[in-house]
Amino acid sequence: MASPPPSDTCPAAEEVSSPAPKKIKLSDTRDSHAGVADIKPEYLLPKARKAISASADDDAVGAAHHYHYQEAENGGGGKKRKHERGQNKARKFHFASDEVKLCNSLVMVPREGLLEGTVCEFALNARPKGQKARQRRKKKEEVEVGKATGEDKIMEGREEEEWVKPDGLSKKCGFSHNLREYLKSKRDDSEGVCPVWELRGYCGGGWRCRWVGSHSKEDENGELYMVVDEGKKKMYGEKIAEERKAKLANSKIINSVSMSLKIRLRKNEFPTKKSEIYAEWEHKEKTTRDGLGYEDKGDARASFVDAPVNAAEKRRIYIGKETPLLAPLTTTGNLPFRRLCSRLGAALTYSEMAMSVPLLQGHKPEWALLRAHASEIPNFGAQICGTKIGTAVRATEVLTTLFPSAASSRHGLSLVDLNCGCPVDLVYRQGGGSALLDQPSKLIKMLKGMNYVSGETPITCKIRIYDAGDVQAITLHGRSRQQRYSRDADWTYIAETAALIKDLKRRSDTTADTAIDKEARDKPNVFFVGNGDCYSHVDYYNSIDQGNVDGVMLARGALIKPWLFEEIQKGQYLDKSATERLDYIREYVRYGLECWGSDELGVATTRRFLLEWLSFGCRYVPIGILERLPPRIQDRPPPWKGRNELECLLGGSDYKDWIKISEMFLGPCPSDFHFTPKHKVCVITLCLG
Repeated sequence: MASPPPSDTCPAAEEVSSPAPKKIKLSDTRDSHAGVADIKPEYLLPKARKAISASADDDAVGAAHHYHYQEAENGGGGKKRKHERGQNKARKFHFASDEVKLCNSLVMVPREGLLEGTVCEFALNARPKGQKARQRRKKKEEVEVGKATGEDKIMEGREEEEWVKPDGLSKKCGFSHNLREYLKSKRDDSEGVCPVWELRGYCGGGWRCRWVGSHSKEDENGELYMVVDEGKKKMYGEKIAEERKAKLANSKIINSVSMSLKIRLRKNEFPTKKSEIYAEWEHKEKTTRDGLGYEDKGDARASFVDAPVNAAEKRRIYIGKETPLLAPLTTTGNLPFRRLCSRLGAALTYSEMAMSVPLLQGHKPEWALLRAHASEIPNFGAQICGTKIGTAVRATEVLTTLFPSAASSRHGLSLVDLNCGCPVDLVYRQGGGSALLDQPSKLIKMLKGMNYVSGETPITCKIRIYDAGDVQAITLHGRSRQQRYSRDADWTYIAETAALIKDLKRRSDTTADTAIDKEARDKPNVFFVGNGDCYSHVDYYNSIDQGNVDGVMLARGALIKPWLFEEIQKGQYLDKSATERLDYIREYVRYGLECWGSDELGVATTRRFLLEWLSFGCRYVPIGILERLPPRIQDRPPPWKGRNELECLLGGSDYKDWIKISEMFLGPCPSDFHFTPKHKVCVITLCLG
């Protein structure tokens, strides 16, 4: 090999061997704009502000502790302290109530003069005074001394019988029966006309409505009465009748469960025969498996043999490119928001996640999560979370027994979805949510049991295990529990999983003898759905085409801009003006007042959930001021200003701006009102001038 020629510029090159040159990077392949939403120069603000990271905004949803270390405020140095990120810990909410509470039996009495003749249901059905205390003393005495003799019981019964008042009223009602006193103690009415009365011609809030002055008057004798607009009432009734005939889009809330049924559940009196059969089989199967001494119980997968429901008996669902799905969203995925998304084009909606045990205990707030609007039917699914096989199976049987039809005038349930992705520590530590992915055999048995007891209602799940015999749809979120929202969704992993599933389906179809096996021939198709970081119609169609999935589920993208469903349908960006966005908020408030009522408590509930939604909506950066497209959900913009004052207000990250927006529709907040944002927000309004 020839030696290299001496260097003309370095005389010492012949004597001293120079080290090997370092590899020079000719170009930086990293994206200099990663994580930043570029704003057009004319909309940038000169004052810099510390950027809010995506993980800081969204990790609080999990209600878990996340710590990071930062330098001490005084003196810096190496001293570090723990700092809790997110504010979804021990949040307190303001639920205003009247100082003087009007009896519920009198709320809808149309005239003041009829109040005296109205029977108070609370006083009529109240427990006799002192009865509860006597029962406790009696129970204590029985434990200490033993059961009382028959004579003692007779005497005690006589004593109690003599105490009760002859008119049947054991005590006075604890609420006010004086209408004038109640109205005098109320806060001043909100300005304007009651939104519910304006739509229907009558108000279900009655005398407790925050706009009661707009639909109540005083006659010539000084007697108060509620005004009913018979014309509006008739028109509203005709409109509802027409919408019922045309199916689904009326203003009646469905899936409501009576208190008597909840009490039966609480007392364990609701029959769940199929669940008992499955529990008995599971116990026998477990005993047999333990007796055989399997070392790896994960391999001993359940195989239910007591004639499961034929696949042909299940209702078929369809998920495709033209059916965008709204994900189940805790807190923010309430009925008014789902109703808004349904109107904007959501093809399938889910309830907020309901826990199995509280459902079986007849817990009122948990059952309220399953209420739906008729416009969501027949494409509304209930999502449940179970930590044990028995409770998840029983809850499924109760739901599908009470709501057997996909669309009716009283109820509607298209499917039941099992949550296998909840990262919340409280759920995870009890063995539910994402913890089910660590126990495949338990998960498969849970799905088989749910499929067996659900009748014709199909079962879906959010899972990473493919078992086509028991579910009709599988949703995969492209993040792990540990990542939360600190990383982009991994659509490469979703695409690889979709390819594996399709290959498995192809092999299964090849080996199945459909001429002999009728069940294999009737087996429904299993849809595979991807989820994560879909923020535009471009993301949606790219995810379907490149991710090789049947459909895409939308979550945060729909919260930030609900018209995302409309963009998908039209296949183009929609630069919504601030006025149009405010109209969506007005519509949400109207839906909230129809759902929760227009009284003090209903207004406070609507305001609370509106503020929760606005904490996501404020992240929207208008398309018209972005310098590059498509927008990415993980990007955070530098300080920017809107095209008008209203757009500045809607884009403000200060929660006080959200309260101002709520006051436009719900009136001034009470003097003691407070709201703690779920996410870490900045206290500086983005629009500085």
